[in-house]
Amino acid sequence: MQNTTPVPPPGAIGKQAVAFRISADTTAFVGCKLLRAQDTLYDHLGRHYYKDFYIEGSVNFIFGNGLSFFEGCHLHAITQVTGAVTTQGRSSMLEDTGFSFVNCKVTGLGVLYLGRAWSPFSRVIFAYTYMDNIIIPKSWHNWGDPLRE
Repeated sequence: MQNTTPVPPPGAIGKQAVAFRISADTTAFVGCKLLRAQDTLYDHLGRHYYKDFYIEGSVNFIFGNGLSFFEGCHLHAITQVTGAVTTQGRSSMLEDTGFSFVNCKVTGLGVLYLGRAWSPFSRVIFAYTYMDNIIIPKSWHNWGDPLRE
């Protein structure tokens, strides 16, 4: 799947061009490919499983508030500025949401944070994941709020 509208400048406000949005519950995706730049996959709500999935993006290319497990996925950056792989939206300690990446790989161009804190309790886990030398050592951006560290 690919969004073919003109690619907005990186980080442009209000110019996101989502390739795919999922709000359904208990959904699985195997062997799919998503191509876009900013805000590629909107993992809005629900429980989702992604396996052998290729996702290409630049800024916040996986975002939302789903409870999602990514297994064996390839996350490829095409950013020309500083970008972020994830922007997770968990807003309460009581919410059972977050993104988990296991046995994945992060490759591409530019420099990236693994995640940015969209909300006060954003939760993202990377385990047993190969990463090209494009990840900013701090790896997490608090979006200007030290309480989101």
